[in-house]
Amino acid sequence: MTKQFTFFSLVMACYLASYGHTKTETKNKKQQQNGYIVDSSIVAILPFDTTQHWVFKGSKPTDLTNNDLLKIETILNQCINDYNLDQERQFKEINNKHPEYKLDKKNFIIDLTRYKRQYIAVINSKGDKEVWVNCFCKTWNKTWKTNLIMVADGGNCYFNLKINITTGHYYELMVNGDA
Repeated sequence: MTKQFTFFSLVMACYLASYGHTKTETKNKKQQQNGYIVDSSIVAILPFDTTQHWVFKGSKPTDLTNNDLLKIETILNQCINDYNLDQERQFKEINNKHPEYKLDKKNFIIDLTRYKRQYIAVINSKGDKEVWVNCFCKTWNKTWKTNLIMVADGGNCYFNLKINITTGHYYELMVNGDA
């Protein structure tokens, strides 16, 4: 069993290394690690534009590897799990106080399976690799793979956050409000 696992690990390492850097226009691929699937049909990697100073200051563009994409998926899932725990509590609290509101739980909870994602990757001033993750559940056309999607309001259908891939931490989660 150990020899099979070692052989499998070596094959996977060679496979991942052979891919090198992932570009925006990659073919649709699915990869699994820790139970999470990275599907490039729902992920677009956009180039970092230094005029987008609000994304990352003092940073320079970088590419994302397949391993980076798997780390992003793992950290993103942890972030949303943490967020949903608090949202679940808020939903129950409001619903118990005001059952007449007839709230819809999906307006509180984020289900990542409904979202497309845009990633902008950089190396920050400390040398850490970071990514800005922009998630949305509605698009109006196919330009989301090349053009940044930015909307006002829209509720939890739109949210973004930053992930430091080097340290494994997420921060600045911002979920849009309702108009």
